[in-house]
Amino acid sequence: MLAIISYLVFVGFVLRSAIKDFLWTHPWWHSFLVGVPTIAVPILAYLELLHSSEANKLRAEGIVLQRQITNLTADLDSERNKHLEKIANNTDRPITKAERNAAILRKHLRSNVPVSEGQNTWSGTPEIVELSEDNIVTLFTPRSYSSSTAWCVRVHCDDLEITEIPLGSCPIRLRVIKRYGPDVQLGEITQWEDRFQQAATVTFAKGGPACWATYSKPGSPEKRSLYVYGSSDGSNSFLLEASSGEKIPGDNVEISKWFMVLQAAYEAAGFGRTNFGTGGASHGLLIH
Repeated sequence: MLAIISYLVFVGFVLRSAIKDFLWTHPWWHSFLVGVPTIAVPILAYLELLHSSEANKLRAEGIVLQRQITNLTADLDSERNKHLEKIANNTDRPITKAERNAAILRKHLRSNVPVSEGQNTWSGTPEIVELSEDNIVTLFTPRSYSSSTAWCVRVHCDDLEITEIPLGSCPIRLRVIKRYGPDVQLGEITQWEDRFQQAATVTFAKGGPACWATYSKPGSPEKRSLYVYGSSDGSNSFLLEASSGEKIPGDNVEISKWFMVLQAAYEAAGFGRTNFGTGGASHGLLIH
């Protein structure tokens, strides 16, 4: 308003002579009509200025409000996600024994481990070769001097106890509570990758017994035995049969080695030899 008054004073001062002459020669209402545009223009300009200023102010307030809404929405989303995470954590099911054991075994795949079962310890150290999605582990024993044939045993991880204490080069120790399904004989393979090879069928014309031994364990009803049969044609060929299922063909030297290896394994498991005998054989066995 002060600007309008100043403007009118300035206009009146500059144009006072023209205005005076005009008013002298024209009726008053002519003067009023002529002066209306001069007065109206600055008034309208001022009103427009006020309108623009108000619009800019409202626009700025809208931007601030939009930012506040955006920040508030982000805060609410963050808070909601935290609550959802807590709910998810509280509803997670506990990890089962089988899952815990499977996680440990998965870290030691293809490692050899000592295994005990009941009161006995397995001969050799089988290899952890497979772990299925339903938490069943496969333990593989290759053919060696401690095992006449290759075989594998499957155990559900719920029926397994793991001791995470190394023994020599073996990272963990296992105790089998119950086996899963029957054992699988794999012939004479020495590595797991050869398990799909067709095992050669051993044909042997069995003659009379050349050597035998039985074993027992104090305080246990379990018995074990080893029998060696000569070939019916009298050649240097023998067959060693163990009560645990092994059948090993070979000459007198090879069979003698396997007989002593199996006997040493029995003795390590607490079994003592109770009976021993030999039969007639044209090729002597190195067994005592």
